[in-house]
Amino acid sequence: MKKTLLLFTFFMIAVGFAQNDEAYVDSIVAQKMAELELQQNPEYFFRKDYCDGNIQMFTMPDGKWCTSTSTYYSVYVFWKEDDKIMKLQKFDNCGSFKPISLGISKDMSKVLKNKNALKIGEVKPYEGEKVDTNAFGNMSVSSCHKEYKFAFGRDVFEKSFKEYDLGNDSKYKNVNAEHNNSLELIALDKEISELVKKFDENGKFFRED
Repeated sequence: MKKTLLLFTFFMIAVGFAQNDEAYVDSIVAQKMAELELQQNPEYFFRKDYCDGNIQMFTMPDGKWCTSTSTYYSVYVFWKEDDKIMKLQKFDNCGSFKPISLGISKDMSKVLKNKNALKIGEVKPYEGEKVDTNAFGNMSVSSCHKEYKFAFGRDVFEKSFKEYDLGNDSKYKNVNAEHNNSLELIALDKEISELVKKFDENGKFFRED
């Protein structure tokens, strides 16, 4: 086992190997946000996705390897080009991807127009309808998170939640599931997830050189 690990280490050194943490991801996203702030009427938002302990490794365009240091973070930044076109750019532990132009769907347009609902709506934590006195071993708590930041001119606010809070994956029904899934934030989240899934499956995310 030690020999295998040693050979793997030498291999990574030979081909080139990079490891980047959350601070790196936050820094390149902050650069993009600073760029967007220079627009005359800045209107943008991003979603950060991560699952604690999920490590991913990639082969970069130059043939080198890159991996997340401990947890893999992906960030999707959206900004409006005009009333019909929006841009999407992905960032992760290994750098940035090329921006993608997409039409603003009716559902997304509706949600983004209701800015106050996005701002005041709060995802409530998972709460079982009963208290299990012998809960040990009966619950499977998800460690996957979503973090949002919205910037609509001078109105800037953040939202976050665990995917676990939206479902009924425990022994007892989540009494907050209906409320959580009725929020404009979650409607937007589902729309983004569908977009990301489609682009991933169709190979639309290309890393920048």
